[in-house]
Amino acid sequence: MSASPRLAWELIERIICHSGDDPDILCSFSLTCSQLRPRSLCLMVADVEIRKREQVAAFRDFLESFPHLCPFVRSVTTDPAVFTPFPLLYILPSLSKFTWITNQLERHDVLSLPLSVLTCFRRFGTNITALYISDLHFKTLQDFCRVLLAFPRLQELNCKSLSIREPVSNSVSLELIKRRLSQQLNPRTVTMELISKTDETIAGLLLESAQSTIQILSLSLQYDRSSSISACIREQSWTVLRDITLRLRYSFEMPRGATSIKTSIEVLKDFRPPNLINVTVVFPSPIGELLLRIASLRGYRRLCSELDLTLLSWPHSKLTFFSDRPTHSRRQHLWTQELSKHFPKMAERGSLIIFSRLETAVGHDQRIDFLVHSSDSQWLATASADSTVILWDSDGRLVYEWVAHGGPVLSLAFSPYRERMASAGADGKLAVWDISQPESVFRIAILEQHTRRVTSCAWSPDGTLIASGSKDGTVRLWDARTFQHLKLLELLTVEDVRFSLDGCSLASRCFHRSSIWDLTADTSHEILWEWGDGEYGAIVFDPQSTRFATGHETGVVKIWDLETGGCLFRLEQHTQAVVDVAFSFDGMLMLSASRDGTVNIWDTSSGIMTLSLHGHTEAVLAACFSPCGKYVASASEDETVRLWRTDDGSCMETFSEHKDWVKHVAFSPDGKTLSSGADDGQVVIRHLR
Repeated sequence: MSASPRLAWELIERIICHSGDDPDILCSFSLTCSQLRPRSLCLMVADVEIRKREQVAAFRDFLESFPHLCPFVRSVTTDPAVFTPFPLLYILPSLSKFTWITNQLERHDVLSLPLSVLTCFRRFGTNITALYISDLHFKTLQDFCRVLLAFPRLQELNCKSLSIREPVSNSVSLELIKRRLSQQLNPRTVTMELISKTDETIAGLLLESAQSTIQILSLSLQYDRSSSISACIREQSWTVLRDITLRLRYSFEMPRGATSIKTSIEVLKDFRPPNLINVTVVFPSPIGELLLRIASLRGYRRLCSELDLTLLSWPHSKLTFFSDRPTHSRRQHLWTQELSKHFPKMAERGSLIIFSRLETAVGHDQRIDFLVHSSDSQWLATASADSTVILWDSDGRLVYEWVAHGGPVLSLAFSPYRERMASAGADGKLAVWDISQPESVFRIAILEQHTRRVTSCAWSPDGTLIASGSKDGTVRLWDARTFQHLKLLELLTVEDVRFSLDGCSLASRCFHRSSIWDLTADTSHEILWEWGDGEYGAIVFDPQSTRFATGHETGVVKIWDLETGGCLFRLEQHTQAVVDVAFSFDGMLMLSASRDGTVNIWDTSSGIMTLSLHGHTEAVLAACFSPCGKYVASASEDETVRLWRTDDGSCMETFSEHKDWVKHVAFSPDGKTLSSGADDGQVVIRHLR
């Protein structure tokens, strides 16, 4: 402490203010700088959490040792089944907020506070002005109301995931409850999340009882029955209401997927309380999922347009979108542009707002679904579940990003000469993009023959064909110059399509069947070979287009002869599913990556396993050879990428930049970079010596 730096008090206050909500940082401050210690301790005890019985005694001992900190405790979070915090009312003069939340493992316990405890709250809890209750079970509605009435000066109430075991016996009892609440409960701010039928019942009770005192109202709308809340809101007079926020919850199904939007329109249409000035509708994150719903659910686009016009009638209205991940300002601008297409009136007014923590690194917001290098190694393209595609240069700089589909982008394919790129989307569309000027990418074709999500796309080596596979059970071939549909190949749910390097064959992989299609026939495309003897996890052609390999869910790897369709080798060293297979660039070696955490390397002329690469602690999800064939890169659920030698199987390097499962890894064709993509949306491009 004697060596602690002496800082200006203005700087100390600024440091503390920026770090006041992070206990770990405050703890570090208090241990490393004597000047920061007093202020850090004050903020560290401002919000206290007691979730276990042993913490009760520890907190008591702490207050006895540091009594001067008692006035700084303002909020206590506790499980009322573990500790009912009324004794703290005697010793914490500034305590004004209780948060009660039950341990999820004990959710079936019914909360029933003794009359003596409720009396103590009424007598000594006059400083408690905020009550947050979540995940609690009450025996009766009366028990819930007794808890509320135990705090006579309650100003702020937040309720979520509550349940009542016994329904109200009759309407007379319900009227008595409403009368008591109306007389004694005077909250100014009410926040409720409508997750269950009980939440709806409690919300209706509170809104009807406290309509004359509520100034700020925030409701999360989720289920179909939330429409009854719409009627309840519109029936009240709301004499002092000045701020209403509707938080929307949605699911993929219709009509439930759009119910919360319809409810918000029903609430706000012709809704005119005399003092209401602020109206906010909040969409949950991620934005990519919202775009998928707009693109794929019938009627969703119309509802968004109707909500846009409804909000326009309010002079102080906002549409707010929250991102749960840190987002770069560049990405926020991209989302604003895309959302403006669906909410143009709010965008024109400047009332379309995206909230997120600022991030310095550019990149995707959600998992990486595909990663591919251009043939000249100049560009890396990544596709994400957040609906976007990003072009990166070989130095890892973001060149261009855009929203490619309404929903996850599942596959990408460069044309042989890099002027164009195809993208496959969960919205059931195949798009073709002109990327000859990367700073101004634009779409030149949208192909909409598929009826379900397009899972894979591939560009033929000669640049004349584009293939697409879909969950609708079809593979389609397209003319890459005119974008005319050429051929429909009917299968099962298609997971992957790949051209052979000579362009004469097309492989399609379904989960239970793989097929090789002849592309040289003049009038039709016929199946050369088809297998349905197992569950397929991967398929790949060799560089000479004479063989191909398949990986299976059973852990088996097979090498096949393309001309005869015969199985050349059946390889059975893996103990779990094989998720990736790849040939070396000379075709002499083949690798298989498995969920058993290993990568095996095989001699393709003899079928002998030459190496087994051990080191990953979780499943290996992808692997590839370097162009020179001397190295193998592997990506794993253990959040690492490993680089191996193929001569002795030694691990040269373990890359640990990722903080989530790494599902994609690829060398650039010139071998100078190694790129990887993870489930958290992070893309890493490494220069190799």
